Amino acid sequence: MKMIIQKNNLSLENSSKQEILDAISAVIKESNTFFIAGHTQPDGDALGSGLALASLLRRLGKQVTHCSVDAIPKDMMFIQGAETIIHTNKISENFDCAIILECIDFKRMGDIILPAQAKKIINIDHHLAHTNFGDINYIVPSSSSVSELVYDIFVNLKIAPNIEEAESLYVGLVTDTGRFQQLNTNSNSHLVAAGLLRCGANSSKLCKKLFSTMEISKIRLYGLALSNIETAYDEKFVYIKLTKDMFNKSKASDTDTDGIINYCISVPKAVVGCLLKEVDKNTTKLSFRSIEQFSLLDTVKLFSGGGHKNAAGCTINADIDTATEKIIQAFKGKL
Repeated sequence: MKMIIQKNNLSLENSSKQEILDAISAVIKESNTFFIAGHTQPDGDALGSGLALASLLRRLGKQVTHCSVDAIPKDMMFIQGAETIIHTNKISENFDCAIILECIDFKRMGDIILPAQAKKIINIDHHLAHTNFGDINYIVPSSSSVSELVYDIFVNLKIAPNIEEAESLYVGLVTDTGRFQQLNTNSNSHLVAAGLLRCGANSSKLCKKLFSTMEISKIRLYGLALSNIETAYDEKFVYIKLTKDMFNKSKASDTDTDGIINYCISVPKAVVGCLLKEVDKNTTKLSFRSIEQFSLLDTVKLFSGGGHKNAAGCTINADIDTATEKIIQAFKGKL
């Protein structure tokens, strides 16, 4: 007899972690067709967790449609199975289950499908600002990565990740913790890392691919960016403006900006680092990192942004110079 989930909209606000994991396991066992997607502009965690989960489901004999509304970054294509992710804006099929990863709401994955196209929706996330849009919501803001949470699913199903799955999850873990250097790193991060290494993940190989291999176009973009680093508030606010001209000169792509912002918070007195990226003359995207106990959330909310306490983002509908003035003013008196 099939297990029936009694509650709707399960979350850690009304259920225990074990109840949620058991509910996810039940849906996985009972369902045959799955849709998987992470957020737009996918990063290592969204990709790694999704690829590991897709591989697990296929090993269980399930049909999986794994999608991304944006192209996979070139420097992430080395992850096993990355070429199987479908780059698309819309899927018309219906599914027994949709698993949405690292998205604060359903639309954050790009509206590839509508909620009505899935009988069950599983929402797995670690953002402090989130919505319980799923039938099952496994949201743990204290988790350093969604890859950690997907690892919990393997453990609960009593299925050990194979080497490829372990390496996919390790990519998510090591990128979202910034090589275990960011404030979101915790004891469980290292326990999960140890488990993945026991399953065969090659940390040295993966870290070389992630952090010691870089296209010449990306190196040129870094050079242009770092030569234009600026500060405010006695070097407590450190920022870099990335203009369209910089991308044109370096022949870099939008996905080549990962890691640049970390140089901002490497300045000794820095409290907040900010990367401003020119989208067009009327739109600027901003990414932030902060150190120690400084929370970014109250400030980015002023511009309808969100994220984590120490890693957040927003969009300002203005040219890049005006956006710079606005964000510097927003941090006045806070640093």
